[in-house]
Amino acid sequence: MAHPNAEMIERAYAAFAEGDIATIMSFWTDDIVWHQAGDHPLAGDHEGKEGAAGFLGGIAQRTGGTFRAELQHVLADDEMGYSLQKGTATKDGEQIEAWAILSYVFEDGKIKEIWTFDYDQSVSNRVFS
Repeated sequence: MAHPNAEMIERAYAAFAEGDIATIMSFWTDDIVWHQAGDHPLAGDHEGKEGAAGFLGGIAQRTGGTFRAELQHVLADDEMGYSLQKGTATKDGEQIEAWAILSYVFEDGKIKEIWTFDYDQSVSNRVFS
């Protein structure tokens, strides 16, 4: 049986695929911080539920709604979790694939922090520009 925090990450990916931001937000602490590296307009620290949700909305906006995050693997315990994802988007008529590992910090059964580590930052910069 998977750890409850691994199941929460899986449910978050499923909700993202359906555009269900309210469900995703229910998994976050009020003071969540999403750290996104890069040299693009979405890079930086997105603080609080509204800031993190705004980051997700920015992804949809910058990719014309074409971004998809396909969960490949997930590991989690009471304190930390990790997901490997394959992201795809269409940018300037080209299908782009961007791999990333996301690291999660949990507090009281919710996600308090997310760190995104892109495999190829130049690809992510292009997708989110």
